[in-house]
Amino acid sequence: MAQRKGLLLFSRPDAKFESWARGVRAISDTHEAVSAWRPWFGFCHFLRYRVQGYRVDAFVVRYLNDPGSPASALLRLGGDAVTLFVARLLGIPVFWILHNVDRETCNQRPLIIRCRRHLVRRNASAFFVTEKALVEPAQRLHALPAPVQVLPLGEPSEACLYPEQSSDTWDRFRSGAERWLRAEGVDFPPCLLVVGTPEEKYTHFWRLRELLDHARGRGVPVRALVVAPLDEGYGEDLRRELAEHVARGTVYLSETFVPLNWKWAKKHCTALLRGYSDLSMSHAIYHSVSVGMPVLAMPGSVVPKVVRDEEIGEVLEDDFSNLEQVLRQLQPLNDATVAGFFSARTGVRAAEVLLQAVRDVAAAR
Repeated sequence: MAQRKGLLLFSRPDAKFESWARGVRAISDTHEAVSAWRPWFGFCHFLRYRVQGYRVDAFVVRYLNDPGSPASALLRLGGDAVTLFVARLLGIPVFWILHNVDRETCNQRPLIIRCRRHLVRRNASAFFVTEKALVEPAQRLHALPAPVQVLPLGEPSEACLYPEQSSDTWDRFRSGAERWLRAEGVDFPPCLLVVGTPEEKYTHFWRLRELLDHARGRGVPVRALVVAPLDEGYGEDLRRELAEHVARGTVYLSETFVPLNWKWAKKHCTALLRGYSDLSMSHAIYHSVSVGMPVLAMPGSVVPKVVRDEEIGEVLEDDFSNLEQVLRQLQPLNDATVAGFFSARTGVRAAEVLLQAVRDVAAAR
């Protein structure tokens, strides 16, 4: 009788999951990584895949964000409890990837989030963070019952770096941004790329006005190209925050979500500006390094340490007093630096870590 294929069932599909799934496919004929949109109903997926003849070798918990409404938050808490109970009943190991070590990105109801995290921690048999610098904080903050392993985010796919650019949204953004970029004539000042979703933890959004005010007060020429969905979440707050600099021409806003072509971005931007107030690693840094664009890190969290250790850019002082200096020092990354960064951060390496964890948990039973 043929052996059933083993599944790694992830909560939530995204670009990071896709990198890990490619890695699993590359090194294993006996395992596959699949994802579930509604992980709090994970017990339904367990039963569905069993009926289809698969063996679920691990349920991989990732984000535990607050969805917004109290009813949805309580539904997820209840769903988590049932899913973890069924996983234990069926003998399915639970793995926890702590993308955000100290708190979830969306954390409007901290008590419910703490309960969900406590449930996962009590039931998980393997724990992962996405960068070596996060291992010690994870162990210290959570008193985890097993060693913390490093699961790199993996190199971005070609589709993520160079998405199809045939939409009216992209055409409007590109033509408007290029007109703005040319407005200074031949003497182009440095342009910082600020990209992502303007959640509270991203200091590259919420300290950008402070940085630009500092630059203006000291006569340091610098601009910022902001690619973010301003029509949702904290977008309107960010629009108001940057309105003065938009009027001056030192900021250009994309207004809505735009799938960014990173090769185009490298051609027009000096560096990726990145800053975090929580303990997590940035996937945008992987995109930036992939195309040889350096990173300008704001102080706080582990991003400055990664930037320094890997020599992939420069780090700002908390008061921005070294802004002029680091802007002069920023240079495109060479091939050796890019290769060095990704040498231990590939999707295949992540797959090796995950599959070894499956074997280790199975052997311990």
